[in-house]
Amino acid sequence: MLKKILKIILIIFAIIALFLLMILSRMGAFKTIVVNTPETCESFPMSGSAEDIEIDYQRGLAYLSLQDRSSLIRGEKVQGSIVKIDLKKTPFKITPALTQQPDHLRPHGISLHIDAKGKRHLAVINHPQTRGEEPENIDLFSETRLGLFKYTATVSDPLFKSPNDVLLVAPKKFYVGNDKGGETGWDSVQENLGRPMANIAYFDGNSTTVAAQNLSQVSGINISRDKRLVFASETGAKRIAVFKRNPENGELKFVERIKLNGSPDNINVSEDGSLVVANIPKILALIQHFVALQKGEIKPSPSQVVRINYQGLGDSKIDELFMSEGDDFSTASVGAIWNGRLFMGSIDDNKMLVCDL
Repeated sequence: MLKKILKIILIIFAIIALFLLMILSRMGAFKTIVVNTPETCESFPMSGSAEDIEIDYQRGLAYLSLQDRSSLIRGEKVQGSIVKIDLKKTPFKITPALTQQPDHLRPHGISLHIDAKGKRHLAVINHPQTRGEEPENIDLFSETRLGLFKYTATVSDPLFKSPNDVLLVAPKKFYVGNDKGGETGWDSVQENLGRPMANIAYFDGNSTTVAAQNLSQVSGINISRDKRLVFASETGAKRIAVFKRNPENGELKFVERIKLNGSPDNINVSEDGSLVVANIPKILALIQHFVALQKGEIKPSPSQVVRINYQGLGDSKIDELFMSEGDDFSTASVGAIWNGRLFMGSIDDNKMLVCDL
């Protein structure tokens, strides 16, 4: 009888051990970082981190979602801003992109849209001070003069559950990628284990619907150059979902998934149509980084940016553009290419890194 009990206990411990090993492996605990960085990289210090970057390729202007997120993670009350950089002029200089700074602005993902007449429009995720208790907002702006945007409207909806990125497809139409979908603590555990419970919401100018569901923590969303395909990062499942878009009603029809060796964040679509993706190498290291930051300590988290040449169903070529331990640039969340240079923003590193490719 005692032997049976011991056997059962050993089996239970073995199952728990295997489960923990699976979780640690999923979070990149055993992953080896092989440093691969361009020969020439320059650091551009800023007052906050650029979690998202949108580039106006026609004009060579970069728009940044700027905020001192290190202080925000430590629980301090800080406000953010939307700024721009003229990439054609060096040394780089940050200037305001909004005609008037809103009273409350905690920006996350941003999206630039150029309409048929060449007018620019901007959408910004604006988190409330108390997330989970107050509504999540998408603020809309339209260009009044070169590179300057005026506030036009705020859209809020219960389907904007946990917005991480936004994709503007018309002046008043956009998609929102939610990085959470569960309602309970157990749901949250399942989501972190990879269960697809998140979705993409679509606002058609009047109302919001779910355009795609059963996704795993959507942290980035963008559209192909021909406007036919939508790409969404499934951070919790280490893949990018590809959808065919119906321009009439905004519906997204699933096409396929692109597997990655890492957890994708923001997606930018370059002039040549390739995807530039910030790809978190080790989620565990990112968590440890956040924990240390809350204690006032510094523990860098590895950064990686990859380029995906997507040619259609089953035809994807993935190239690594940047990989480091994080000592030079920590917690990369976005990458964008302009004029042969890679521009990288971070979750909470108060600088932009610019590398010659």
